Amino acid sequence: MNVSELDPAERDPKAIRRTVIILCLMMAVGGPAIIWAYFQKDAKDRQEILDGRSPRISHLTKNFAGICQDGESRGLDDLEGKVWVVAPIVPNHAEENKIQLAKMQELAERYKGREDFHLVCLSVADPTKHGYEELAKIADEVGADIKQWWFMAAGEEKMIGYLKDHLKMAHINERKAEDAKKFGKYDVPAQLRVVDQSRRVRGEHQQFDFDFAAVRQSEAREQVRKNPNLLEDKDSYDGKLRGFYYDMDNIWTKRMHKVIDYTFNEDEADKDPDYNKAIFVVLLIVAFIAFQVIRLRKRANG
Repeated sequence: MNVSELDPAERDPKAIRRTVIILCLMMAVGGPAIIWAYFQKDAKDRQEILDGRSPRISHLTKNFAGICQDGESRGLDDLEGKVWVVAPIVPNHAEENKIQLAKMQELAERYKGREDFHLVCLSVADPTKHGYEELAKIADEVGADIKQWWFMAAGEEKMIGYLKDHLKMAHINERKAEDAKKFGKYDVPAQLRVVDQSRRVRGEHQQFDFDFAAVRQSEAREQVRKNPNLLEDKDSYDGKLRGFYYDMDNIWTKRMHKVIDYTFNEDEADKDPDYNKAIFVVLLIVAFIAFQVIRLRKRANG
């Protein structure tokens, strides 16, 4: 075909102008609508966070089984449908467990009688040396009802891997030499994790580490003891941070209660965020543009 014999396509200024106007109107209306929807969602998210909604940092997709204080084998899968709180313990070194056991006892009393709530303490000791019999003694000392509170032992390395990889307790370190003899092989944090009904771990990575809270709180109070005027600085960044550290244990305890209470009533489906609306809007715009292109080509071809 001789290209020189082709007739040039006739441009239709009215059609082009109409298409441009429609696209501009879509952007003029759609842009503010999207921004408004974003701010509405952001405001809702902020309020939900204040109410107790907490990020999901892990999803427990595999079962973890162990021997509980009564000598029976149980799996954490059995807790699906419940809100549960889990903490590591060192059964052969009682001083290492004081903080987390005190927090767990407080939770046991606070949510006593709730069938949709459970507590789990995971032993990081070798179960062949420190088995369920020792866990039973600890359970008796804290008044744990096995219907509400499990003390579970499993293989040492298996347990450490589960705490680190699945419950996201990264601050677990192996002690050396004399420290290992005095305090146990592993240095575990007095950290509590909240797990929801769909086995999603809720919270932030260092949140509810009450060992860390105790250290920071002690440091802040020592600073204030030396200089009481520090408490008067409540507006600066350092002042706000100091105020948080000064009462960190109590603040985190209250926050943990909020997260648990919110999770009881949360009705959000166990699935990834719903992007259907965004995808639908994008497809609609693409379809409109394609329709306009096809229409203009037909008009140009006569």
